[in-house]
Amino acid sequence: MTKTLPTSLKVLHIGVVREGRFIEDRWFKGEIHVTVGTGEKNTFALPLSTLGASQPLFMHKQGKVVLHFNEKARGKLTVAEGKELELSECRKQGLATPKGGYFEMPLSDEMRGRITLGEVSFVFNFATPPPTPPKPVLPKEARGTIWNVTDHTFFTILMISLALHGCMIAAISRRDLPPEDAAMEEIPDRFAKLLIPEKPPEEPEKPKEEEKAPEPEKEVKKDEPKKEEPAKDSAEHKANVQKAVAQKGLLHILSATGGPGGSALASVFSNNGAFTSDIDQALKDAGGVAVANAGGPTRKGESSASAQGIGNSIGTSGGGGSRLGEKKDVDVHGSVSASGDDAEVDSSSVDKDALARFIKLRLPSIRSCYENQLKRSPSLRGKIVIQFTITARGTVSDANSSQDTMSSDEVTGCIIRLIKLWRLPFKPDSDVTVSFPFIFSPAN
Repeated sequence: MTKTLPTSLKVLHIGVVREGRFIEDRWFKGEIHVTVGTGEKNTFALPLSTLGASQPLFMHKQGKVVLHFNEKARGKLTVAEGKELELSECRKQGLATPKGGYFEMPLSDEMRGRITLGEVSFVFNFATPPPTPPKPVLPKEARGTIWNVTDHTFFTILMISLALHGCMIAAISRRDLPPEDAAMEEIPDRFAKLLIPEKPPEEPEKPKEEEKAPEPEKEVKKDEPKKEEPAKDSAEHKANVQKAVAQKGLLHILSATGGPGGSALASVFSNNGAFTSDIDQALKDAGGVAVANAGGPTRKGESSASAQGIGNSIGTSGGGGSRLGEKKDVDVHGSVSASGDDAEVDSSSVDKDALARFIKLRLPSIRSCYENQLKRSPSLRGKIVIQFTITARGTVSDANSSQDTMSSDEVTGCIIRLIKLWRLPFKPDSDVTVSFPFIFSPAN
């Protein structure tokens, strides 16, 4: 059900004045929801530094037009015939009451005034709108006919073309078709060549090759003994294979025995059984192994090498090892309370208790916005009042903070982004403005 003004004769008329001249004026009928700010969705979108992103100016509540203004606003209102009051005097006399960070003042259709917000002023009054001008209609002589707007040359060529094509179709349709059972002699030669393809010339037969006489089989002498091939798995062949494999890379080192009274390492790095420092000479027989001469490692001792672990490398002269401390994340918890009793809903079509239950189910995501900033500022606490608009489809069309004692743009921006994604279980007849408070405090 659409709300209307107290009187159907007068409607709200708002004009925008900047630098002493009118730049825009509008008439508002029916339900009124006028906002100003730098955002594109505002009723009056003005790119001025003195205005915020969005703030309400005129709202429709309980059948009356209500003026919204804050303490920074300046202006003068004519509340009665010959009686003018400043906005500060309206607050003192109780005509404007504080609500949600703004002052609300109901207006009658006899009031008018001027509200100044920084560089721009808004002049308003209630008046009878001008009649809607009728749509302009051209006279009959100027409208013309189809024949007047038709290209005569094109029309003539089109009619001649249609007549010629019609005559050709009529002439073709009167010709008799040839009988289907026409004799072969009656078909012209050019059609006969297409219907009956010519036979390809026959290839001459190739003369048959004379059959070769079968070659006589060679007689196998039974007395001659066959030569026996050397066995591949003989003991000598196995020894050669094992020797070749043992000399390849690490196999040469792993399979070294060192001989009697010697070590396996000495059998690799030795010449004729004697341990030598010439590694190039010692490894020349080990296939797949090369020694880096420039910048290569040196031997620590002649007999064995000692392994150094990372625990021995990191230590202090006092005998104690240096240990790195483990980094642990400190859990930070915060609490968020939201009471539906302090919420403000400007329409009875949205149940305040049902709205409070809906928001309490989504407090964990709002608490995460607060806890993310609580890790950086452990003493962060305060109250944030979010004002948002519920559309007739149950979505949120606009959201902003009307009160913020926490002074944290990160927390406020995170909450506003979450609220804009909500889809509420309400289907009001028109847009409904809601102010809902959230109180934040650290839990540890």
